[in-house]
Amino acid sequence: MQPAVAESAGDLAARRHRAAAALLASHGAALLRRARRFSLCADDAEDALQRAAEILLTKAPAIAPERLVGWMYVVVRREALGIRRSRQRAMPGAGATTPGSGDGFDPLERVPSASPGPHERLEARDRAAAAARILRRLKPQERRAIALQAQGYSYAEIQAITGWTYTKVNRCLAEGRARLRELGVLG
Repeated sequence: MQPAVAESAGDLAARRHRAAAALLASHGAALLRRARRFSLCADDAEDALQRAAEILLTKAPAIAPERLVGWMYVVVRREALGIRRSRQRAMPGAGATTPGSGDGFDPLERVPSASPGPHERLEARDRAAAAARILRRLKPQERRAIALQAQGYSYAEIQAITGWTYTKVNRCLAEGRARLRELGVLG
């Protein structure tokens, strides 16, 4: 019997790279979402994911692939929080206040974010609910014609989609606009 040949460093590195590529291909989007949850902005989240990928390539433990995914979630979270802490330390005035001091200074408000905050999401939800209430007051055919035109369709395209005549499309749009003016939506 021949003794088992130890795996060379090159073979180990190649196998590690293939495993990392497979993991990032299948879980990359979820790992990026995880990084965004703990980051101040989208750029920081991408940096955290990149750092985690480097750690995966260089320091990943020899564990089963299904456990490696969980390990990566922890690494991504730690990297995102590390980048967040370093950014907070670097911001001018970040250490000037303590929690509960009451002066209203929040250094995180100065950091741009790609995602809207809770107040913006609430306002958008309220606007959408108000628009839905107003649109429910239109006749179904008026609502459909206005929605299609708002999506950029021409009169001829609306005719083709709905099977209506040009006159009916024109009437539905005109009556829908008139009703929206009555409701105070259009000027």
